[in-house]
Amino acid sequence: MRPNGTLVRFLWAAVMLLAFVGLAVAGRRAVVLWHPGALSTRNNPAAALDAHFADHRALTLAHILPASLFMLLGPLQFASRIRSKHPRFHRWSGRVFLAASGIVGVTGLIMAFRKTIGGLDEKAAILLFGGFFLISLSKALWHAIHREFARHREWMIRAYAIGLAVAAIRPIMGAFFAAALLRGHTPEPSQFFGTAFWIGFVLESIAAELWISYTRPSVAARSAVFAAK
Repeated sequence: MRPNGTLVRFLWAAVMLLAFVGLAVAGRRAVVLWHPGALSTRNNPAAALDAHFADHRALTLAHILPASLFMLLGPLQFASRIRSKHPRFHRWSGRVFLAASGIVGVTGLIMAFRKTIGGLDEKAAILLFGGFFLISLSKALWHAIHREFARHREWMIRAYAIGLAVAAIRPIMGAFFAAALLRGHTPEPSQFFGTAFWIGFVLESIAAELWISYTRPSVAARSAVFAAK
C-alpha cells in the first residue's frame, strides 16, 4: 500500500517547516553568542534565555553548529529520489548526518546535567529522550552496516523525530508565552520550559511511531519479497 499522497505532502511540509525553525533558532543563537548585543532590544522576551546560554558559550556552540547540519541534512536522508538516483551522496551525507547527530545528542545530555531553565522537568525530558535519541542513532547505524535497510529507516525516523522536537518546542513555548500575556501576566521561561519540552518530545515520538506503523510493509508483502528472492 502506497501512503496517501496528501498525507505525505502534509508531513513533508511539516518537516521542512520545523527544519527551518530549527535552523532559524540555531542561527539566532549563534549570532547572539558571537555578537551579544546584535539582536538585543529594550523589551527582549528572550533576554533570560540569551543570558543562560551565554554562560555556556563554548558548549552551546558545540551543540547548535552540528544541530544546523542535522536540520539541513535530515530531510535529504528521507528523500527517495535522492536515495535512488544519488546513492553515493546519500551514503556520505548520511555519515555526516550521523556524526553531527551524535555530537548534538552528547552535548545535549551534557547541557542537561548543568543548570537548566526548566529545572528538573526539563532535565528529565532531555535525559529520557536524549538517551533514546542516541540509542536510535546507534540502532540505525547497526542496521545500515548489516544492510537491514527497512529497520535502518525506522530507527532513523525515530531519531530525526526527536531532533525535530527541539524545533517544535519553540512554537509550543510561544503559545505558552502568548497565553500568559493574554491573561495579563508577565511570563517567565522557567514556568513553562520543562512542560514545553515534554509536549514536544512526546508528540513527535508518537507521530514517528504512527508513521512507521503506517508505512511498515505488511506480513503478506514481506513474505512475497522473500519468496521472490
